[in-house]
Amino acid sequence: MAEKTLAIIGAGISGLSAGCYGRMNGYRTVILEMHGLPGGLCTAWTRNGYTFDGCIHWLTSSAPGDSLYGVWEELGAVQGRPVVDHDVFWRVVGADGRTFSLYADPDRLLQHMRELSPQDAAPAAELCRWIRKFRRFSMAMDKPRELMSGPDVLKLVVRMGGKLKDLRILSSTSMGEFSKRFKDPLLAAGMRLAVGESTPLIGLVMTLAPMSRRAAGFPVGGSLAFAQAIERRYKGLGGEIRYGAKVVQILESDGNAVGVRLADGSEVRADYVVSAADLRHTLTSLLDGRRQDETHRALLETGDLYPSCVQVSFGVRRAFHELDECLGEAFELETPLRLGGEDVEWMTVRSYALDPSLAPSGCSVVTSILDAKWEYWSALRADRAAYTAEKERVAAACAEAIDRRYPGFRDAIEATDVATPVTFERYTGSWKGTFMTWRLTPEFEKRYGYVRKAVPGLDNLYVASMWTLPPGGIPGAAQAGRQVIQLLCARDQKRFVATKPRL
Repeated sequence: MAEKTLAIIGAGISGLSAGCYGRMNGYRTVILEMHGLPGGLCTAWTRNGYTFDGCIHWLTSSAPGDSLYGVWEELGAVQGRPVVDHDVFWRVVGADGRTFSLYADPDRLLQHMRELSPQDAAPAAELCRWIRKFRRFSMAMDKPRELMSGPDVLKLVVRMGGKLKDLRILSSTSMGEFSKRFKDPLLAAGMRLAVGESTPLIGLVMTLAPMSRRAAGFPVGGSLAFAQAIERRYKGLGGEIRYGAKVVQILESDGNAVGVRLADGSEVRADYVVSAADLRHTLTSLLDGRRQDETHRALLETGDLYPSCVQVSFGVRRAFHELDECLGEAFELETPLRLGGEDVEWMTVRSYALDPSLAPSGCSVVTSILDAKWEYWSALRADRAAYTAEKERVAAACAEAIDRRYPGFRDAIEATDVATPVTFERYTGSWKGTFMTWRLTPEFEKRYGYVRKAVPGLDNLYVASMWTLPPGGIPGAAQAGRQVIQLLCARDQKRFVATKPRL
């Protein structure tokens, strides 16, 4: 029997994942990517010999034996790749010079918080108790929700070990609300800044828990090298990938997706179409926007997106090891800065000095990431001169602020780059330039349940981007691609196969 064909839109992590698992299961695949590199949002770019990483801060399940590590192995992403584990997730420095370090080890964290603020011992103990409780917990699913039977759901509940109530509690409390339990302003600020004020408490707990077991480190080489490793795995499986191939339309016939049309007018016919592109773009640009699942429509109209950001990157003529112990730092500014239409009270800074592959010898990359409004930057870009001037002003302000914190920093700068929400949107197609998707809250779970990977009224089309597994990110993208192939195998009555590359 001839291999069935898959046309996969996008060479981001979800598209590469779908391609790899498609080849493992006997489908003939072609990935169509509008740009010249793999990875999508999982990317990096070079300036004057420096590599500025635009994605991975930490990799979930970066250690053998962890829940998703087997998936990374199947995709060929982690073999032979060193991982840098940090002792501190985030460091917060107040204007008074005091430092609050969010240690990955809950025992060390509790001791540190008690020393900083004895009056906040109770909420500090609560946070560390949650981290310990979820230290070995995994939310990874073996199969997509569409294929889960009653017994499968029961097994999942049993595997959660009675933590459903705990998950509801953690998901129903925002970091802003939790921060109000702390009397010390530095600890309260640390809670707000750690993962975002509107992010549920579960976001911090499920970050620190794997970090505490050394299973959420930074893969050396960064985001682009990570994506290129999966690309090599895909090609090694016999998959085809075409760069500079922008898909502009999903082709239909008699209620079936039958292929895609490219920007140059050519067509690629296939038995199945898998769109690993942004969900909104897929439904409203590649299709006519009329056929949307009820959940798709509601999310696109009212869903609460993670914020967009501005990333300011510097190549500095020194090994900036001041932040080696932590993933990054936020320090309070004596006077707020007006950047990109927003008042910035806390400046962020992160050093990649522990990864020498990203900079010339003796040098390092330093970045600052700030929340930003897509609407502001999108409107500003209509005036290119004003847009460029604002980017330059933001970069100068960040450099000056970091220089006050770390004297001599500004004089060591050799390369500067500013990526706005419009930059990320233009190069990746991600809606409003966001790096994640919708915030995963109790209301989300109650209202939507899950995001389906099929489009009503159009057979043979599947959506496989991280947008189908909120809140998204690299793990969600990899699982989305894998799950779509599981759906295809179930449809074609084939046993799903997942293999690891031979060393």
